Amino acid sequence: MTEALAVMPSLHSFGICLFDEIWRQRFHVNARWEFHFIRHGRLELHFTKAHFRAGPGDIVIIPAETLHCDQFDGKGEFEVYMASFDWPQAAEVFYKAINGPVVSKLTETQRADIRLQLDLLYNDNQDETDYDQLLSQARFHAVLLLILKVLALNQAAPATNREQQQNRRKRNQWLIKEVKNYIGKHYAQPLSLEMLADFLSVSPFFLSRVFNSESGFSLSEYLTMVRMNQAKTLLLDGRMNVSEVADAVGYEDSGYFSKVFKRHFGCSPSSMSCKRPPAHT
Repeated sequence: MTEALAVMPSLHSFGICLFDEIWRQRFHVNARWEFHFIRHGRLELHFTKAHFRAGPGDIVIIPAETLHCDQFDGKGEFEVYMASFDWPQAAEVFYKAINGPVVSKLTETQRADIRLQLDLLYNDNQDETDYDQLLSQARFHAVLLLILKVLALNQAAPATNREQQQNRRKRNQWLIKEVKNYIGKHYAQPLSLEMLADFLSVSPFFLSRVFNSESGFSLSEYLTMVRMNQAKTLLLDGRMNVSEVADAVGYEDSGYFSKVFKRHFGCSPSSMSCKRPPAHT
């Protein structure tokens, strides 16, 4: 396919066209392919069995020998860049690739890029030397290839975005798993968001944002939950007093530990230790 597209089209005319009212009133046939880039206004293109709408920044391609009617908006200004061309080796390939006569699914940046190339073609479209016609054909060829390129990129974008989202989700899940594993092993040590982020080679802001969005609570809340659950287990075990339990789960200040414990469970650590099941004899 690319071999056919590599051959330059024959450009017979190019310029800014203000449509005659007669083209709105009757169907007609052109001997050559037509290219329209709508600068202003709107167009409703009618074929014998189908019709298409186009607006500013859209591209319209009409195959040669195709009966059609250009019903443009007669109430407002309608202006297009219009080209008449032949491309025997590639016109049908091009038409199939753009999937119909109207190219409208373009971003504003893509429209601007195509418009820029057409502006250059319009400004350089003069016959001062023997090379001007070749230069114009080359510029128009570049426009057609640019259209194919942006359409290919747009078609690939949804699949790429889905893949990126899946990869992002997998990475985030890995981060959550790793940070939870690390906390599970080192909860008795002084831990901070910065330390955890450094261990995982990410920024503290990124780690905090990912953990919050994926878990529904903050890293500090999760660390407290792990420490409190472990503290409860140790207190119920009964082999450590409150101060020893506080130190075992990462709190140097047993008074502060007691406040956090009561806020978490609704009772003091000492009352929790009294709830341990009786030892069997």
